[in-house]
Amino acid sequence: MKKWVAMLALSWVPLCAQSASYPEAMFILDASGSMTEPAGAQAKIDAAKSVLAQVVPAVAPEVKIGLAAYGHRRADDCTDIEILVPPGNEDRAALMARISAIQPKGMTPISEAILQVAEALGGRDAETTIVLVSDGKETCGGDPCDVVKELKKMGVRFVMHVVGFNVTDEDKAQLACIAAAGGGKYFAADNAAALLAALQVVSKEIAQKVEQAKTVVVAQATGLGKLRLAMPESALRSLSGFRIVRKISDKVVKEGELAAADSTHPLMSGDYTLTLLFANPNYQPPTEVPLGDFSVAKGETTEIALGALGFNVAEELKKAPVEAVVISESGSGRETLRLLRHDNDYYLYKSKALLPGTYDVALLYYRCDKPTTVATGLTVAAGKETILTLDAGIQVTRPEGTRVRGWDLRPAGGGAPSLVVRRGSDNEEPLWRPFILPPGTYDLHLLVNDMDEDLPVGEGVAIQAGQTVRFDTGL
Repeated sequence: MKKWVAMLALSWVPLCAQSASYPEAMFILDASGSMTEPAGAQAKIDAAKSVLAQVVPAVAPEVKIGLAAYGHRRADDCTDIEILVPPGNEDRAALMARISAIQPKGMTPISEAILQVAEALGGRDAETTIVLVSDGKETCGGDPCDVVKELKKMGVRFVMHVVGFNVTDEDKAQLACIAAAGGGKYFAADNAAALLAALQVVSKEIAQKVEQAKTVVVAQATGLGKLRLAMPESALRSLSGFRIVRKISDKVVKEGELAAADSTHPLMSGDYTLTLLFANPNYQPPTEVPLGDFSVAKGETTEIALGALGFNVAEELKKAPVEAVVISESGSGRETLRLLRHDNDYYLYKSKALLPGTYDVALLYYRCDKPTTVATGLTVAAGKETILTLDAGIQVTRPEGTRVRGWDLRPAGGGAPSLVVRRGSDNEEPLWRPFILPPGTYDLHLLVNDMDEDLPVGEGVAIQAGQTVRFDTGL
């Protein structure tokens, strides 16, 4: 194994970086004998083939895909590893044909398979997402976790995701270690549906990398470099301006309003940081959102293309006691923007400029401790505006003869509350206001003064798109 890594170190030489290099993908499919065993209603190999037949054609068309397999030709042979489709392939039909022909027979030489895939990558400029689908740990004496760590140290450009297909706890520990060492994620899947869900998450991540790669460098005939910043026209409404800082000196070189949705800014060559300034009402300072770093070279234009997230809020639900709109990255949960109301909702629902990606949206209500998620998995593409329609919600009618200190709305049948509403010590706000929620079925629990237990006043309350439910507690 050490000899393999040493040989690879001599042959793997990183290429010079190029602009607009799209990410690539490489699948490693376990075809060991155990893949003939059942997982749900199908054999594992049949479930894997069925899922890949859905996932592979759906991968972003800019992404080139390769395929490797092990254990598919001979039993009891730890050298049975084959690069069925080399990296950089664009023929999806040919790749699917190779997958369909695989028949499980042999061992599980994960370490050697990863090394052969790394050698096949050959110092490619684009980052490769490697996806290993395995139903067990290494059976040929190697340590795949150490192999992945060594490849990372050598500078091989890849991210390693691992799907453990119906594995034991012991096997899971090794497979999860591989994913962690490769800077990726481990997914547990017990059947075809879970396998499909896992690979769709990976496919979405690759699609996001494609969008980011579309930020390209375009040559221009000038002694200076330029930054071109483009976004949908609607995104300007929530911005008060932008700021560019030169990294080497930490000096602000440009700050001000954006005159247009597509603007160009001459800059000296170097590395910079770009920050968007989101406007706030009532003379509050803008909310700063760093977009990240970029480089400018002489005679070239660096282009940053943003998308936008717009809001379509039902008139009745504009009365909801929203204190902040919170936008986070899907998957990681990293908060991208938190825009506060500041006693005026003028900017709250204005279209927001965002980097291309997938986002979740939550609303922080008055006197509530944590935001309530109202939408997930919203895709924002460069140059386009994604509209989020918020037209579903609930309003609890104030009881005449009962003093209420709060209420909870929970997913029907149990689970953590989706919304927790409490009155203040001085008044009943915001108990009887309308609240925006995602469509669904909920149970309503009322907290009444002088009672230790909450009252389940509503079971199976259906909140549908386009409807605000006015709920009468009957008290």
